[in-house]
Amino acid sequence: MTQVYDRSLGRLINEPQFAETGLRRLYGPSWMRPITNRLITQPWVSRWATWPQRQPRSARRIQEFVDRYRVDLEDYPARPYRSFADFFTRDFRAGARPVDHTPGRLIAPADSRLTVYPVADRQTISVKGFHYTIPELVGREVSDVASHCLVFRLTVADCHRYCFIDDGVVVGSYELPGKLNTVSAWSDGRVRVLAENHRVVTQLDSSHFGRVTVIEVGALFVGRIINHRLSRAVRGQEKGYFAYGGSTIVILLDGVELDADIVAQSRVGVATKVQRGSGIGQRR
Repeated sequence: MTQVYDRSLGRLINEPQFAETGLRRLYGPSWMRPITNRLITQPWVSRWATWPQRQPRSARRIQEFVDRYRVDLEDYPARPYRSFADFFTRDFRAGARPVDHTPGRLIAPADSRLTVYPVADRQTISVKGFHYTIPELVGREVSDVASHCLVFRLTVADCHRYCFIDDGVVVGSYELPGKLNTVSAWSDGRVRVLAENHRVVTQLDSSHFGRVTVIEVGALFVGRIINHRLSRAVRGQEKGYFAYGGSTIVILLDGVELDADIVAQSRVGVATKVQRGSGIGQRR
């Protein structure tokens, strides 16, 4: 179980963690970590391991999964799914995730658990026991200024389609090949996932928040990050999706004041449950 803050309820809740027993075996014992690091996290292993989830008979697992992780099917179109992987990449039904269009409002890109980290000296971020520099996260030297690092962790039960957080121009996008470690609590303090995992980096000149850097981070059993080829961004428009597994989105930006409840929970190491398109902060 993982404890998160649910904004809709105004209190902490416990959420079940996917494949907890298996992750404990892979990341818990010190003797197992070299094997996990050198073999299990290789992208070809994830492609091989997820092959059964792309087969038609895997659709039998969907109802059991829905019951265990309390997935609200009212949020999604009523249709048959070809496989469990097809269910995993499901999209919301029209109107299920309205976009907050309040002027200057920052929105969440996905259903996820959000933790906010300050950027020290404009370049260094402490996340889950590790210090990262912005060049490490984006894979190159940068001159862009960021004061906040927003980490959105998607669980396996979430809709894995994500949207643009603002209108703007897509300046560039590139891929950083890497490993596929888990992004669950089992990697916290053990693996530098935000610098080692496979990532796709997009730079956006946004209408309200200046230069924004968006980093999609692949994870164990997430072999692909699929971004649509777009030159212009529209607030709330789908940017792309992750294929099968839990994953993470990192956003680096400046000139924003995050909502007080999110900041308060982040300070004590608790992530806040947010929904795609919902407001999470305001332009300063």
